Amino acid sequence: MLKMLKNGSCVLVIFGQKGEEYVCTFPSAYGRSILTVPWVELGGPVTIHCQQTGFSANIEFQTKPFYGGKKHRISAEMFSPPPTKKSILTVSGEWNGLMQAKWTQSAKTEVFVDTKAIRIIKKQVKPISQQEEYESRNLWKQVTAALKQQEVSAATTAKFNIEQKQRELVKERQEKGTKWDNRVFHSLGDNWHYNSPLTTRK
Repeated sequence: MLKMLKNGSCVLVIFGQKGEEYVCTFPSAYGRSILTVPWVELGGPVTIHCQQTGFSANIEFQTKPFYGGKKHRISAEMFSPPPTKKSILTVSGEWNGLMQAKWTQSAKTEVFVDTKAIRIIKKQVKPISQQEEYESRNLWKQVTAALKQQEVSAATTAKFNIEQKQRELVKERQEKGTKWDNRVFHSLGDNWHYNSPLTTRK
């Protein structure tokens, strides 16, 4: 098993009169059955909070037990703004499938979201032949190809080569006293911000 801890948070901005900003943390990712047929699941707590409205939510991505149980389970609870901060809604189900919501006050149950009923919109990306050296799909193409063929050893080797090259480049920059030039993000305190957010576009 491999575990990848997700640090930091993201901000989801809802355009409107209140300018709502929802700060969301991330679950951890677990790589299962690495030596056979690999699959990934999410696990751990996530929080969502809106400073403008005061609403918040606690979410728990539940990992599959070693014996029995189901994959991709999730539970969540939504709270009203302070000072009451009462539970107003609970959600349970599968984060990649059907989730049911239950209202605390009325006990009414309804479908919260069914992700499998949502139309999948295919990403629009440039062909790998037109991508720059460090664009994600181009950089990791050998790893991706090996995983598609279920060649775990080849994927591991390709991954190591990428990471080793990155370490060598970091060492080279340190020796020359240069820094990596960030093209699309800039740092602000402990956070990274996109240089061209939707809020600044016409």
